[in-house]
Amino acid sequence: MALDQPTAIRVVNEYLDLLERMQGEGPLRFKEAFEKSPPGVGVHELDREMRVVRVSPEELRLLGYRAEDIVGRIVWEIIVMQDNARRAIEQKLRGERELKPFVRSFKKADGTAIPLLLADRHIRDAQGEIVGLRTAMTEVKQDV
Repeated sequence: MALDQPTAIRVVNEYLDLLERMQGEGPLRFKEAFEKSPPGVGVHELDREMRVVRVSPEELRLLGYRAEDIVGRIVWEIIVMQDNARRAIEQKLRGERELKPFVRSFKKADGTAIPLLLADRHIRDAQGEIVGLRTAMTEVKQDV
């Protein structure tokens, strides 16, 4: 079910906060929280090469893909405005772009587009270097 934008922002940010807390509690707690995202909230992680390295079952359901359709692919291959998405992701991975919620249309497996509100968080290594992005998403109502 599509949410209004303020509600969608709250929902995805609360879920990203939960994932950060669970990551601090260990890999098993994190894996469980990642794989059991709230209904309608998907999440994926990208590496420095912008490839999807992990995707939640709920995101797969939202977009109609199987894990093998997405994992290992460059993420903008499933985004409608590919050039804009590529530039924005590159800037985020370099730490040059603010991480704030935004709406982007993704391509579903059936070829249709779905407007999603997304929020990102950096994934950092032990030295604090950015090594990827974690993105949560949910369907958002389009302004008429």
